Amino acid sequence: MRASRQSNGGGGARAGTALRAGSASFRAAFTLIELVVVLALLAIMAAFVAGSMGNFFRGRMLSFEARRMLTLTHYGQSRAVSEGVPVVLWVNAKDSTYGLSVLSSFNDPDGDTHATTYTTDPSLTLETPAGDTPPVSEQDDEKLGLPEGLVAIRFNPDGFVDDSSVSKITIKQGTEAALELVPTANRLGYEILPVTNLN
Repeated sequence: MRASRQSNGGGGARAGTALRAGSASFRAAFTLIELVVVLALLAIMAAFVAGSMGNFFRGRMLSFEARRMLTLTHYGQSRAVSEGVPVVLWVNAKDSTYGLSVLSSFNDPDGDTHATTYTTDPSLTLETPAGDTPPVSEQDDEKLGLPEGLVAIRFNPDGFVDDSSVSKITIKQGTEAALELVPTANRLGYEILPVTNLN
């Protein structure tokens, strides 16, 4: 008799524990109103963050384009040295395009098979100083052989930047921000600098 009472008492305790556990999980659940309030708060926060995130991604596009152009200067310089021919990084500010190729007079009959061309993002524009035209090179007294309206950075076979190269290339993002690609102080390469005055 005692044994059956003890077993009944144990079963009742287990049932009570299960009932309490069920009610505890019921109390921990969210109501529909609480979920709607949380979603509304998230939507409001997302609206505030969206504007600043747009600026963040636009800034990244400007930085990416400047780094890509800087990388192209390093590639052009190393290519000029390794192939022993002048290489030009040309810029077409009107079409917002730029590229790298061997100087036209040194091309083989099939053309430059390693020539590259890039187009900037539509939100970006390229600018070069007014009056910068392809001058006569100090090395061989010839023009760079570029089409009208194009300017270039010329890398000589010795790895140095020719004095006939454009003085700077500006990459602008509307009136918000701009970066410049300019020669380093020792004129052995290029660097990226922020533009402080956009007027």
